Amino acid sequence: MRVITWNVNSFNVRASQVERLLLEKSPDILLLQETKKERIDPNLFKSQGYVIYHAGGKGRNGVAIITKEPLTEVRVGFQGFDEEDPQARERIIGGRWRDIFVFSIYVPNGSPVDSDYFYYKIQFIFKLREYLERYFDPQDKVLLGGDFNVAPDPIDVYAPVLLDGQVCFHERERKALKYLLDWGLYDALRVIHPNSKGLYTWWDYQFSAFKRNLGMRLDHIFITEPLRKIIKSVEIDLKTRALPKPSDHAPLIVDFWD
Repeated sequence: MRVITWNVNSFNVRASQVERLLLEKSPDILLLQETKKERIDPNLFKSQGYVIYHAGGKGRNGVAIITKEPLTEVRVGFQGFDEEDPQARERIIGGRWRDIFVFSIYVPNGSPVDSDYFYYKIQFIFKLREYLERYFDPQDKVLLGGDFNVAPDPIDVYAPVLLDGQVCFHERERKALKYLLDWGLYDALRVIHPNSKGLYTWWDYQFSAFKRNLGMRLDHIFITEPLRKIIKSVEIDLKTRALPKPSDHAPLIVDFWD
């Protein structure tokens, strides 16, 4: 089983790159964030054997799941938990794929620090844990993939001293993310590469950041114990980030033993 998560930073701009990723990497599940599109034709990639489940709007958000096999129990936002958070409808989509419940998630950036946006981000992460507590058990097969806009540890940013206290690497954000993981989630990349430095998924468009590898690891696939036991490999797809007119994020690819 292959799962890919990727913040496309506009589906319209990157549609051909999405198609290329499906053809070249042949994922069973592709999780997309920041589609920035209200609707996507669910039959767009039907000729390649894929179906799209999309939750979008007119804002900067939008999340999608593209699968080879149909999903069941599709949920959008904090469905059945907090229906009064309209932003969540463009930030979370999930469904059951075989015996695994998968989610595509876009956690808000939260900039600037100490703004209402920042505190909503913290609240969103806490709410996500409460959502898991209500509907799932850590022994269930659950996979959360997406742009969490938090670099968990100093090795996940190119300059931890310089960036400490800034958005995406603020202590409050990192503590909130740890609280989410403490529910019973494992960081797939760190299962395979526990101490490796320089593994980033986001680079600023400016300052030749990608060429200089001045990045941050903001995109994650978090998994429960039953999936941790069958994880095979993890790769950051730098080739896609190096394409003309790229997203500022690179796809994260996780393979599992069948």
